[in-house]
Amino acid sequence: MKAAAYKTYFDNAERISLSEIKQLQKSVINLSCIQQILEAFPHIALLLNEYRQIVAYNSKAINYFFGNNGSEFFGQRLGEALNCVHSKEMEAGCGTSLFCRECGAAQSIKRTNETGENSVSECRITVERHEGETSLDFRVHTSKIIIDGFEFTLFAVEDIQNEKRRLVLERVFYHDVLNTASAIKGISEVLPQLKNTEEFNEFVKMLQYSSDQLIDEIQAQRDLTYAENGMLKINPVEISVNEVLSRVEALYKNHEIAKGKFLETFYLNNDIKIKTDSTILIRSLGILVKNALEAIHENQKVKLFSEVTDINVKFIVWNEGVIPESVKLQIFQRSFSTKANAGRGIGTYSVKLFVEKYLGGNVDFVSNPEHQTSFVISLPKNAR
Repeated sequence: MKAAAYKTYFDNAERISLSEIKQLQKSVINLSCIQQILEAFPHIALLLNEYRQIVAYNSKAINYFFGNNGSEFFGQRLGEALNCVHSKEMEAGCGTSLFCRECGAAQSIKRTNETGENSVSECRITVERHEGETSLDFRVHTSKIIIDGFEFTLFAVEDIQNEKRRLVLERVFYHDVLNTASAIKGISEVLPQLKNTEEFNEFVKMLQYSSDQLIDEIQAQRDLTYAENGMLKINPVEISVNEVLSRVEALYKNHEIAKGKFLETFYLNNDIKIKTDSTILIRSLGILVKNALEAIHENQKVKLFSEVTDINVKFIVWNEGVIPESVKLQIFQRSFSTKANAGRGIGTYSVKLFVEKYLGGNVDFVSNPEHQTSFVISLPKNAR
């Protein structure tokens, strides 16, 4: 048995060797009808030893997690078998990184191992696959079972990606789109009464703005669906950096969420042009600005600016305040949200998806007491 010589931020670092796993399978698993029991589960099911290593699983797990051949995954932990982006951060592997503290699967397994109690949690995980990073949403069920004196964790998984997508769409269309449509209706009802008055033109502009916002909200959801399915078509055009900044500022300078707050935009003294899909870039920056405005309090500020280096152009959204550590670890997870309304956590996730998969750039952030919070979209000067 391997000693717990490695550093861990969450769960035990110990594990047994592959030869010991095979001996456990031979002496316990293959002689106790466990495989038949696992196959009877309606969902993905795995059997883990006390060190969270996979010792058995059903065919649904093979098809979903491991492809056509899962034999090489015996002895691995769940995150390692799935190729979780955090599973290699620590030498001891899955369950030992800082992120694992916030992983629903890791929490459930640890709770069941330590208390013997059944546990149910939701798990958001980002995995690396041939086509790039992909986000998964699970509901996991863990139970402790004892077979011939050996303790195991029965780990059952429900894929809830479609459920999460439905919640997001319902929230968008029941809340955001409905609010915008209601505003359009209200303005339309008032307009006839304002004909031949000085306010008429102002209300016409409000109507046009609300109509544009409604269309953009619908298109944003459509583009996100296309992007996740690899079907999004981009339209690269030349646009100046200052024009990008100006158009993003116009979206939120007089927005409801900016009331009592300050949005400061700093333009380049020597403007340059980049080639990129301006609609996706402006939408992505707009999401970051909106998030920043929602995160600050009255009389606090958000800064929007750009920096140009020899190789790239950086668009930076800075705001006062520091993101809590638990939020930092999940900031780009699909369906994760700091908002009270569940199901709306697609903002930073969609920014990362759009920018990194379709614009050829990078998205990152820094948040600490010294520098406060900055989100950065970096694009190469010859961005596609």
